[in-house]
Amino acid sequence: MASVTALREAAELALEEAVNLFPLPYVPILIWKGYRVTAGMAYYRSGAIGLSTRVLQTPEAVRETLLHEYAHLLAVHRHGKKAANHGEFWRQAMRDLGQAPQVRHSYEVERNVPRQQVTYVCIKCGKPFVRARRLPKRQRYIHRNCGGDLRLQSIQPIERKS
Repeated sequence: MASVTALREAAELALEEAVNLFPLPYVPILIWKGYRVTAGMAYYRSGAIGLSTRVLQTPEAVRETLLHEYAHLLAVHRHGKKAANHGEFWRQAMRDLGQAPQVRHSYEVERNVPRQQVTYVCIKCGKPFVRARRLPKRQRYIHRNCGGDLRLQSIQPIERKS
C-alpha cells in the first residue's frame, strides 16, 4: 500500500489533468471517505468526488477511480441528468479522458459479514425462517404458504473468525 500522502498527491494530479483537458464550470472538491466496497462516488449536486480510503491502495487505482468519477461529472455537465449513469454519455466522457469505460473495479474489498442469525418461526406450521436481521417491528408478517403469523424465536450472535 502506498502512503496516504502519495495517494492524495495522485488524486490531486489526476484531478488537475482532467480539469485541464476538459474543464467544468467548477473544480470538483475531493472528499476521502471510508467506503468499504465502493472505490469512489461522483456527487453531482455538490460537485464533489468521493474516494475510498480503504479500497484505493495504489496511486494507479486512485487515478483510474478519480477519472471514472470525473467522467460522471463531465457527462452530466454536457448532457444533464439523463447522463447520470454508466450509459453512452459517460462512456464517451471516459474515452475523451483516455480511459476504457469500465464500470466495476476489481480491487480487494472488505465485505460485510453477518453479525447475528435471527430465526423466526411460523406459529401455524412450525417452519423456521433464518435471517441476518430482524424484521421491522409494529408490522405483521405472514407465512405465504400456510397463512400463519411469524414470531421471533431466537437471535444468535455469530462469532467472527480472526
